[in-house]
Amino acid sequence: MNNLNDLLDDGAFLRHQPAFQSFFAEDMAIFLSVLGTPAKPVKRGQWHAPRLNWEIILDLVGQSITNYVNASANQNNSKAALEHLSGKINSAALQLWTTRLSKLKSMNIWDGAALNESVGTAIFKSCPQFAELEMYSCVGSAADHTFSTFLSALKPNSLTSFTIFRSNNFGSETLLGLSLHSQSLKKVILNSLPPEAIKNLNLLQGCEALEILQLQDRDGLIDLEATENDVYLEVVAWLKRCTQLRDIVFDNIVSASAILAEVCLNNSTRLRKLEVNGHVVLGSQDFHRALSHQTSLESLTLRGNGLDIFRDDIDIMVSSICHLRKLKHLDLVGTSEYFSTSEIRRLALELLELEKLAFSGYGITDNVLPSLAGLHYLRELNISALTEFTADGLLNYISTLQDTNQGLELFVLYQNERYDLTKKEQARIRAAFTKKVNGKFEFELHREPNEQEFPSDSD
Repeated sequence: MNNLNDLLDDGAFLRHQPAFQSFFAEDMAIFLSVLGTPAKPVKRGQWHAPRLNWEIILDLVGQSITNYVNASANQNNSKAALEHLSGKINSAALQLWTTRLSKLKSMNIWDGAALNESVGTAIFKSCPQFAELEMYSCVGSAADHTFSTFLSALKPNSLTSFTIFRSNNFGSETLLGLSLHSQSLKKVILNSLPPEAIKNLNLLQGCEALEILQLQDRDGLIDLEATENDVYLEVVAWLKRCTQLRDIVFDNIVSASAILAEVCLNNSTRLRKLEVNGHVVLGSQDFHRALSHQTSLESLTLRGNGLDIFRDDIDIMVSSICHLRKLKHLDLVGTSEYFSTSEIRRLALELLELEKLAFSGYGITDNVLPSLAGLHYLRELNISALTEFTADGLLNYISTLQDTNQGLELFVLYQNERYDLTKKEQARIRAAFTKKVNGKFEFELHREPNEQEFPSDSD
């Protein structure tokens, strides 16, 4: 249904008269529904695109498909085989369609406001295998309560995966509803959580079967450790009990470092992926030390603010990461602002399994390239640091690459203006990359702001 919705919303399709008329010809004509007067040519050779009533069209198509699937299953004395629903679907349609889809396992819904108690009851009665739900958003002032009634109407402990990309209207009721599936939930992704939800994260503490957890604070205003300490302590205790937890993503969570310091030190925690966006290096030494205990990590992302730090902050961070020798993906953009050639060399010499590496920093010279050449599995190198590479240094680096580096993409995004490479030199480097490993080379200069580009107070 998503693909059909995209087509109906495609201006190129609507403006192309032959394509439009061909699509809604013959048996498809029954699905055409327009707003206002039907489209008609106003001049010879011209066509005015119609305003489609896409909600009616999607509903009619969905009715037809689910009717067909259900009828075919009844005719063959079997169960309807359709296992996934997706698109902009309203409550009435969902309530009806799910009664016809006995093998439904998952849904991808544009607006979760369509999911209410009646839809949940229909799924409970007709779809015993339903377990996975993904939503873009849940709109409306009553969304928290309405969606919680949907979760409550489902079979308890039946939902294994839940994802929402914009949970602006969620609060305690939705979190309590999710807790009704605490024994079955393995994957929970809650993006754009409002303050009320952040303050009530402890309501999820029964969900101890989690393998994947992703939380994003919409506003980044709530410091659980400082202002909601009881909730903070319960969240820490909860995550330490999640012995199957493998992937954690914290985005804009103010207390992320404090929480993760405790989690990483837990002997039962064996993380595979850890991502912290909005990470502040200053004041996070305990977390950085604790990182060294998660030696099973294969992916580590620490993106955020690495400014106003001290030498100890850098040394502890680098030393801990060097213990993570199973890392395949390391992203330190922003948090490595004060890294120089020596820190990058040290990481490269220890983390020999890396396939993707991204970092910032300053004064990165050709001296770092021999160490990077030792990363024989590297496929993506994103350098967001102020660099001073030379053409000869880069060409020599390329010459040392191995067959295992096939397809390597190198991004040099902030080259010092004083070390600019000519167009001819860039062309030679790209040609060498292509010949050696069929790779890709992107190059950009870092230009200092010109004071003349900005208006003065007198202007």
